[in-house]
Amino acid sequence: MEPTEAAPDKGPDKGPGEEPGERPGEASEEALFGGGPPAQLYLPQDWFDILADGPDAEAAKARYGDVVARAFPDMPAEGHAEITAGLLRWRGHLWNNGFLTHGVIAVPEADDRKAALWQILVTTLRMPAMNPDIDPTALLRRMIPQSELGFVSHVEQYETDMGLGIGVMGRIPLLPPGSLPEGVTEAPQGGMAAAISCAPGAEYGLLVLGTCLDPEQDVMLAMLIALIAGKSRLAGTEGKAADEKAAVPAP
Repeated sequence: MEPTEAAPDKGPDKGPGEEPGERPGEASEEALFGGGPPAQLYLPQDWFDILADGPDAEAAKARYGDVVARAFPDMPAEGHAEITAGLLRWRGHLWNNGFLTHGVIAVPEADDRKAALWQILVTTLRMPAMNPDIDPTALLRRMIPQSELGFVSHVEQYETDMGLGIGVMGRIPLLPPGSLPEGVTEAPQGGMAAAISCAPGAEYGLLVLGTCLDPEQDVMLAMLIALIAGKSRLAGTEGKAADEKAAVPAP
Protein backbone atom coordinates (compact mmCIF):
# COMPACT_ATOMS: atom_id res chain seq x y z
CA MET A 1 0.00 0.00 0.00
CA GLU A 2 1.20 3.49 -0.89
CA PRO A 3 0.00 7.07 -0.34
CA THR A 4 -2.07 8.40 -3.24
CA GLU A 5 -2.90 12.05 -3.78
CA ALA A 6 -6.60 12.85 -4.14
CA ALA A 7 -6.76 16.56 -4.83
CA PRO A 8 -9.79 18.74 -5.60
CA ASP A 9 -10.73 18.85 -9.28
CA LYS A 10 -13.06 20.93 -11.41
CA GLY A 11 -15.16 17.92 -12.32
CA PRO A 12 -15.23 15.19 -14.96
CA ASP A 13 -15.61 15.58 -18.65
CA LYS A 14 -19.13 14.69 -19.69
CA GLY A 15 -19.41 11.02 -20.62
CA PRO A 16 -22.19 8.52 -21.33
CA GLY A 17 -24.85 8.80 -18.66
CA GLU A 18 -22.88 11.48 -16.78
CA GLU A 19 -23.10 15.16 -16.02
CA PRO A 20 -20.16 17.21 -14.76
CA GLY A 21 -20.48 18.25 -11.12
CA GLU A 22 -18.73 19.57 -8.06
CA ARG A 23 -15.65 17.91 -6.64
CA PRO A 24 -14.03 18.04 -3.19
CA GLY A 25 -13.27 21.65 -2.35
CA GLU A 26 -16.34 22.87 -4.28
CA ALA A 27 -19.18 21.24 -2.34
CA SER A 28 -22.03 23.41 -1.11
CA GLU A 29 -22.19 24.45 2.50
CA GLU A 30 -25.08 22.03 3.08
CA ALA A 31 -23.22 19.02 1.65
CA LEU A 32 -22.24 16.36 4.16
CA PHE A 33 -19.83 14.52 1.83
CA GLY A 34 -17.15 16.04 -0.36
CA GLY A 35 -15.47 19.38 0.20
CA GLY A 36 -12.51 20.17 2.38
CA PRO A 37 -8.79 20.08 1.66
CA PRO A 38 -6.97 17.63 -0.66
CA ALA A 39 -6.37 14.15 0.72
CA GLN A 40 -3.35 11.88 0.70
CA LEU A 41 -4.90 8.42 0.76
CA TYR A 42 -3.11 5.27 1.90
CA LEU A 43 -4.52 2.69 -0.51
CA PRO A 44 -3.80 -0.77 -1.96
CA GLN A 45 -2.08 -0.58 -5.34
CA ASP A 46 -3.45 -3.85 -6.73
CA TRP A 47 -7.21 -3.28 -6.52
CA PHE A 48 -9.57 -1.98 -9.20
CA ASP A 49 -10.39 1.66 -8.48
CA ILE A 50 -13.47 2.86 -10.32
CA LEU A 51 -12.33 6.49 -9.91
CA ALA A 52 -8.67 5.95 -10.84
CA ASP A 53 -9.01 7.91 -14.11
CA GLY A 54 -10.01 11.14 -12.39
CA PRO A 55 -11.94 13.47 -14.70
CA ASP A 56 -11.14 11.51 -17.88
CA ALA A 57 -14.42 9.76 -18.72
CA GLU A 58 -13.09 8.32 -21.99
CA ALA A 59 -10.12 6.71 -20.20
CA ALA A 60 -12.52 5.25 -17.65
CA LYS A 61 -14.76 3.87 -20.41
CA ALA A 62 -11.78 2.16 -22.09
CA ARG A 63 -10.54 0.69 -18.81
CA TYR A 64 -13.98 -0.59 -17.80
CA GLY A 65 -14.53 -2.11 -21.24
CA ASP A 66 -11.23 -3.96 -21.03
CA VAL A 67 -11.86 -5.46 -17.60
CA VAL A 68 -15.48 -6.39 -18.44
CA ALA A 69 -14.37 -8.19 -21.62
CA ARG A 70 -11.74 -10.14 -19.68
CA ALA A 71 -14.15 -10.97 -16.84
CA PHE A 72 -16.92 -12.19 -19.17
CA PRO A 73 -15.15 -13.52 -22.29
CA ASP A 74 -18.18 -15.51 -23.49
CA MET A 75 -20.67 -12.65 -23.16
CA PRO A 76 -21.87 -10.92 -26.36
CA ALA A 77 -20.52 -7.44 -27.04
CA GLU A 78 -23.93 -5.95 -26.24
CA GLY A 79 -23.64 -7.30 -22.70
CA HIS A 80 -20.17 -5.83 -22.31
CA ALA A 81 -21.46 -2.45 -23.46
CA GLU A 82 -24.39 -2.55 -21.02
CA ILE A 83 -22.17 -3.33 -18.03
CA THR A 84 -19.65 -0.67 -19.06
CA ALA A 85 -22.42 1.92 -19.37
CA GLY A 86 -23.65 1.02 -15.89
CA LEU A 87 -20.17 1.44 -14.45
CA LEU A 88 -19.89 4.84 -16.13
CA ARG A 89 -23.18 5.98 -14.61
CA TRP A 90 -22.02 4.83 -11.18
CA ARG A 91 -18.67 6.59 -11.69
CA GLY A 92 -20.48 9.81 -12.56
CA HIS A 93 -22.62 9.57 -9.42
CA LEU A 94 -19.57 9.01 -7.19
CA TRP A 95 -17.47 11.71 -8.86
CA ASN A 96 -20.19 14.33 -8.77
CA ASN A 97 -20.85 13.65 -5.09
CA GLY A 98 -17.25 14.11 -3.97
CA PHE A 99 -16.09 10.54 -3.48
CA LEU A 100 -12.34 10.02 -3.74
CA THR A 101 -12.10 6.31 -4.50
CA HIS A 102 -14.19 3.18 -4.97
CA GLY A 103 -11.86 0.22 -4.75
CA VAL A 104 -12.93 -3.32 -5.63
CA ILE A 105 -11.08 -6.43 -4.47
CA ALA A 106 -12.19 -9.67 -6.16
CA VAL A 107 -10.37 -12.91 -5.37
CA PRO A 108 -11.50 -16.27 -6.84
CA GLU A 109 -11.91 -19.34 -4.71
CA ALA A 110 -8.89 -21.63 -4.46
CA ASP A 111 -7.98 -24.79 -2.57
CA ASP A 112 -6.64 -22.84 0.40
CA ARG A 113 -8.99 -19.85 0.42
CA LYS A 114 -12.57 -18.72 0.00
CA ALA A 115 -13.67 -16.35 -2.72
CA ALA A 116 -13.77 -12.69 -1.71
CA LEU A 117 -15.54 -9.64 -3.07
CA TRP A 118 -14.86 -6.44 -1.14
CA GLN A 119 -15.86 -2.90 -2.08
CA ILE A 120 -14.42 0.16 -0.31
CA LEU A 121 -15.49 3.79 -0.67
CA VAL A 122 -13.57 6.83 0.59
CA THR A 123 -14.84 10.40 0.84
CA THR A 124 -14.38 13.51 2.91
CA LEU A 125 -16.94 14.20 5.61
CA ARG A 126 -18.03 17.48 7.18
CA MET A 127 -17.59 16.88 10.90
CA PRO A 128 -20.32 17.97 13.32
CA ALA A 129 -19.47 20.41 16.08
CA MET A 130 -19.07 18.46 19.32
CA ASN A 131 -18.42 19.29 22.93
CA PRO A 132 -14.82 18.16 23.64
CA ASP A 133 -15.99 16.68 26.95
CA ILE A 134 -18.26 14.20 25.14
CA ASP A 135 -16.87 10.74 24.37
CA PRO A 136 -17.96 10.11 20.73
CA THR A 137 -17.45 6.36 21.04
CA ALA A 138 -19.65 6.08 24.11
CA LEU A 139 -22.24 8.28 22.40
CA LEU A 140 -22.32 6.02 19.34
CA ARG A 141 -22.64 2.91 21.47
CA ARG A 142 -25.72 4.39 23.14
CA MET A 143 -27.29 5.67 19.93
CA ILE A 144 -26.79 2.70 17.57
CA PRO A 145 -29.22 0.20 19.17
CA GLN A 146 -32.07 2.74 18.83
CA SER A 147 -31.19 3.77 15.26
CA GLU A 148 -31.27 2.31 11.76
CA LEU A 149 -27.62 1.29 12.38
CA GLY A 150 -28.70 -1.51 14.68
CA PHE A 151 -26.72 -4.00 12.56
CA VAL A 152 -23.48 -2.53 13.96
CA SER A 153 -22.03 -5.00 16.47
CA HIS A 154 -18.83 -3.23 17.52
CA VAL A 155 -17.61 0.35 17.97
CA GLU A 156 -14.03 1.24 18.83
CA GLN A 157 -11.98 4.40 19.11
CA TYR A 158 -8.36 4.34 17.98
CA GLU A 159 -5.51 6.70 17.09
CA THR A 160 -4.81 7.70 13.50
CA ASP A 161 -2.16 9.78 11.76
CA MET A 162 -4.60 12.71 11.90
CA GLY A 163 -5.52 12.13 15.54
CA LEU A 164 -8.93 10.60 16.24
CA GLY A 165 -10.35 7.46 14.64
CA ILE A 166 -13.66 5.68 15.26
CA GLY A 167 -14.29 2.29 13.69
CA VAL A 168 -17.45 0.19 13.48
CA MET A 169 -18.25 -3.23 12.08
CA GLY A 170 -21.28 -5.44 11.71
CA ARG A 171 -23.32 -7.60 9.37
CA ILE A 172 -25.94 -6.37 6.94
CA PRO A 173 -28.68 -8.06 4.89
CA LEU A 174 -27.89 -8.33 1.18
CA LEU A 175 -31.22 -7.38 -0.34
CA PRO A 176 -31.72 -7.82 -4.10
CA PRO A 177 -33.71 -5.25 -6.11
CA GLY A 178 -37.41 -5.78 -5.60
CA SER A 179 -38.38 -8.71 -3.40
CA LEU A 180 -36.68 -11.91 -2.30
CA PRO A 181 -36.88 -14.87 -4.70
CA GLU A 182 -39.78 -17.26 -4.25
CA GLY A 183 -39.15 -19.67 -1.38
CA VAL A 184 -36.49 -17.46 0.23
CA THR A 185 -37.68 -16.07 3.56
CA GLU A 186 -34.53 -14.36 4.76
CA ALA A 187 -31.90 -12.35 2.91
CA PRO A 188 -28.28 -13.57 3.17
CA GLN A 189 -25.90 -11.48 5.24
CA GLY A 190 -22.71 -9.71 4.28
CA GLY A 191 -20.07 -7.95 6.33
CA MET A 192 -19.49 -4.23 6.72
CA ALA A 193 -16.92 -1.99 8.35
CA ALA A 194 -16.42 1.76 8.45
CA ALA A 195 -14.06 4.25 10.03
CA ILE A 196 -13.90 8.02 10.45
CA SER A 197 -10.56 9.76 10.93
CA CYS A 198 -10.02 13.44 11.69
CA ALA A 199 -7.79 15.91 13.48
CA PRO A 200 -9.18 17.14 16.83
CA GLY A 201 -11.63 19.97 16.21
CA ALA A 202 -11.25 19.75 12.41
CA GLU A 203 -14.04 20.86 10.09
CA TYR A 204 -13.47 17.88 7.78
CA GLY A 205 -12.48 14.26 8.24
CA LEU A 206 -12.24 11.12 6.13
CA LEU A 207 -14.93 8.45 5.94
CA VAL A 208 -13.92 4.95 4.77
CA LEU A 209 -16.75 2.46 4.24
CA GLY A 210 -16.50 -1.14 3.07
CA THR A 211 -18.63 -4.23 2.48
CA CYS A 212 -17.85 -7.89 1.83
CA LEU A 213 -20.14 -10.61 0.48
CA ASP A 214 -18.85 -13.20 2.96
CA PRO A 215 -19.85 -12.13 6.49
CA GLU A 216 -17.04 -14.25 7.94
CA GLN A 217 -14.55 -11.85 6.32
CA ASP A 218 -15.78 -8.83 8.30
CA VAL A 219 -12.79 -8.76 10.66
CA MET A 220 -10.27 -8.82 7.80
CA LEU A 221 -12.27 -6.10 6.05
CA ALA A 222 -12.27 -4.02 9.25
CA MET A 223 -8.49 -4.32 9.46
CA LEU A 224 -8.08 -2.87 5.96
CA ILE A 225 -10.65 -0.12 6.61
CA ALA A 226 -8.85 0.85 9.82
CA LEU A 227 -5.49 0.93 8.04
CA ILE A 228 -6.75 3.15 5.21
CA ALA A 229 -8.42 5.57 7.61
CA GLY A 230 -5.51 5.44 10.03
CA LYS A 231 -2.73 6.22 7.53
CA SER A 232 -4.57 8.63 5.20
CA ARG A 233 -4.44 12.36 5.82
CA LEU A 234 -6.08 15.60 4.79
CA ALA A 235 -3.85 18.55 3.93
CA GLY A 236 -3.05 20.73 6.90
CA THR A 237 -3.54 18.07 9.59
CA GLU A 238 -0.85 17.34 12.13
CA GLY A 239 0.69 13.85 11.91
CA LYS A 240 1.35 11.52 14.80
CA ALA A 241 4.68 9.93 15.67
CA ALA A 242 5.87 7.51 12.99
CA ASP A 243 5.88 4.54 15.33
CA GLU A 244 2.24 4.93 16.39
CA LYS A 245 0.02 2.33 14.79
CA ALA A 246 -3.74 2.35 14.35
CA ALA A 247 -5.66 -0.17 16.41
CA VAL A 248 -7.99 -2.40 14.42
CA PRO A 249 -11.66 -2.82 15.31
CA ALA A 250 -12.24 -6.36 16.50
CA PRO A 251 -15.46 -8.21 17.22
